[in-house]
Amino acid sequence: MGKIILSPIAVIAFNRADTLRSTLSSLIANPLADQSDLYIFIDGPRVQREGEAEKVEEVKKVASSVAGFKSVTIRSSEENKGLAKSIIGAATELLDKYGRVILVEDDLYLSPSFLTYMNTMLTAYKDDERVMQVTGYSTVIRHAKRYHCDHYLTKRAHSWSWGTWKDRWETVDWEVKDFDELAASKEKQRAFNEYGSDLYKMLCGWRFGRNNSWYIRFNYSMHKQGRYAVAPIRSLVRNDGFGEGATHCNTYNRYKIDFNNEYISDWNIQQPLKWNKRLGKESVRFWSIPYRIYGKLISKIKK
Repeated sequence: MGKIILSPIAVIAFNRADTLRSTLSSLIANPLADQSDLYIFIDGPRVQREGEAEKVEEVKKVASSVAGFKSVTIRSSEENKGLAKSIIGAATELLDKYGRVILVEDDLYLSPSFLTYMNTMLTAYKDDERVMQVTGYSTVIRHAKRYHCDHYLTKRAHSWSWGTWKDRWETVDWEVKDFDELAASKEKQRAFNEYGSDLYKMLCGWRFGRNNSWYIRFNYSMHKQGRYAVAPIRSLVRNDGFGEGATHCNTYNRYKIDFNNEYISDWNIQQPLKWNKRLGKESVRFWSIPYRIYGKLISKIKK
């Protein structure tokens, strides 16, 4: 494979100083942190939210105290862009400069293996045109010991930690120009929903202004192009952002993981990495209709 190329890291932050502090602490514990360029993008407060400006200022204080990386650059927005614009803007800026990027949000706890894994995969699969994204996140994979490799291909992109390359990012149709064609075809909707019963509904939510998700548009472009994401068999990311105070995940977390908090220096690269249909289906079972219904019921009970 040759020498591993290190990618810049973008951390997207907003109004939670405590979760940002935890995310950065877990990143610093990675052996490649001191060789990596870190960018922290902080969104501005919503003017109608009392006390939010003070919370954002606390986030800026946490960001300004960070050490342990090759370099630290802070980008603070005066206005509230929202998550989608923040992520698209951050990724585009760094991809234009470096050609590849690793992006995490401020509510993720990362394994000491995270940066080694992400940089290894972004280097190994750069020229594999089938791969659209690398993610450090994975739900529990049952019977994983029967699989031949420590990472796998999935047809569902992930937003809880990811990396990509400039040439893949530029293929995303952020306007979803063929939405009307998709909306008129049950067959195309079923094909899109094969790796998550929520996907088409989520895209409709974006189209009709109920959400402003960057992720669902990225996922749809990946689906249309027949490309994959690369994910680890054991998750290197834990989402600590569910519950009160979360902007988008203030519900019960139904996505169970097998979190790998150990350091792994060598990853079993398979070129080409073969598609495993059984594993692909297994990796998205928490987005099936039964699991989604169960998650909604538990969320209502907890509220």
